[in-house]
Amino acid sequence: MDNTFRLKLVSGMTKAQLEDKMLPFPALKSATTLKGDNFYFAALATVDATHGGINAYINVEGDLAPYVTTYVVEHVPVRMPTYNDRGDDDFISHKPCLFPNLMRPTNRIYLIDLLHEIYFEVATPKDLAPGSYPIDVVLRAGEENEEVARETLTLEVLDAELPALDISCTQWFHYDCLADYYGVEVFSERHWEIVENFMTTYVAHGMNTILTPIFTPPLDTVIGGERPTVQLVDVTRENGKYTFGFEKLERFCALCKKVGITDLEIAHFFTQWGAAHAPKIMATDNGTYRRIFGWETEATGEEYVGFLHALIPAVKAKLDDLGFKDHYFFHISDEPSQRNLENYAAAKAAIFDLICDHPVRDALSKFDFYEQGIVNKPIVSVNHADVFVENGVPDLWTYYCCSQSEGCTNRFYTMPGYRTRVLGAQLYKTGATGFLQWGYNFYYSRISQYLINPFLINDGDFAYPAGDAFIVYPGMDGKPILSLHGLLFKQALLDLRAMKAAEQRVGREAVLAAVEAEGKIDYMHYPRSEAYILKLRDTVNRMAAGK
Repeated sequence: MDNTFRLKLVSGMTKAQLEDKMLPFPALKSATTLKGDNFYFAALATVDATHGGINAYINVEGDLAPYVTTYVVEHVPVRMPTYNDRGDDDFISHKPCLFPNLMRPTNRIYLIDLLHEIYFEVATPKDLAPGSYPIDVVLRAGEENEEVARETLTLEVLDAELPALDISCTQWFHYDCLADYYGVEVFSERHWEIVENFMTTYVAHGMNTILTPIFTPPLDTVIGGERPTVQLVDVTRENGKYTFGFEKLERFCALCKKVGITDLEIAHFFTQWGAAHAPKIMATDNGTYRRIFGWETEATGEEYVGFLHALIPAVKAKLDDLGFKDHYFFHISDEPSQRNLENYAAAKAAIFDLICDHPVRDALSKFDFYEQGIVNKPIVSVNHADVFVENGVPDLWTYYCCSQSEGCTNRFYTMPGYRTRVLGAQLYKTGATGFLQWGYNFYYSRISQYLINPFLINDGDFAYPAGDAFIVYPGMDGKPILSLHGLLFKQALLDLRAMKAAEQRVGREAVLAAVEAEGKIDYMHYPRSEAYILKLRDTVNRMAAGK
């Protein structure tokens, strides 16, 4: 062919924009991985097309080819990379732009004289023989499907197996968003199918704990409004007495076990940002199906607290019977602040004796709230977590959301890939026992006022930086489409698991020395380079294999 094709293999942390040049991106020639691991790398491709563009095919050759999935990284509009008044210099772009994110599984690409990104996942089987495996990435084009470019990566599979994740990880799963987006009835057969599809991918991303809507979670809801009902526990009230039906909860728990969910995160008992009211509770009340509690209900009022005293023991007994004994935890209210501590403390006191035999976790940022005993099991934002670590707070979870954009890790689209992936090293160094993020699949606007098109609007309609609200796109077939920032989060958890594998072989101190080989690591300090992550992962892989 007369056209000149260019192809370059690069790290899986690469985020190449269409107008970028290929030369500045470091080439990736070799890497290591473990058995039962997922290894990711990318290819940059372009062509000097004389007119229009050229259809090309991406072929992977070598013994590992059957285990490789190929994606073309599509660009999406990013209107709000971060808030105008927040963010540091460690962003690829602070301006609205097109940005690589949506992962389209295909081996076909249309090339023009811009820079395209192709992505590869290598899923190594647990029984794969250790050794070096060349992976050839080949571009073919033209009527004869001739080879126009070829590059090779040598992947060394080491003789060690990646262990299971041993911390809890949850990202809030929004069941109502799926029903609304696909236009199906909540808990219809089609809704259950879609939930299973998204839940399967959820587990594949590394999550093992899931938000469980025994009633509709009182999260991101406009005051006085309500989100679609996604209540797993049926409530009947006759002459003031409550009975409960658990058919949907039983199905939900069976599905969790089927896909690999090990722990349940029970929805918050009181409204967000203040614990002032009850969540929406639907019931058949003396023969009429209606809302019996909601924004009009005082959180600690006698009627609602009485309801919880009937509901909570029944739910606990059912979850224990369903095989989740000691594998669920509770929330009071999300993100209490100084101005509503009195409400939060009162709400907690009203039911704590019913739930204190399980962890009670809530998001907060101020250490003095913990010192006062207001929140016993804190989930702390990463930009405030170091003081909790320094004070030896046990069983510490961390989280990030829209506000964490200065100095710390996060998953925003236009952050460099290493900034998302470094979370694995931070979780290991700090000994975190859990991680939470609020948006696995939130497809609504701010405070859930209307449905948005996530392929065009990834900021909740100017509510959150792009990347905060979801990590999977809703595919036309009721199955999720992956994202680059979601896969980078997954790789952070894979790194953590590799560190744990190395620790089993050489001890924690040796792994910590590797983690901090280039300087101090905590939630606000870390090397800001792709090379650090690549070297660290290679080092801990070799430690795990005794090399």
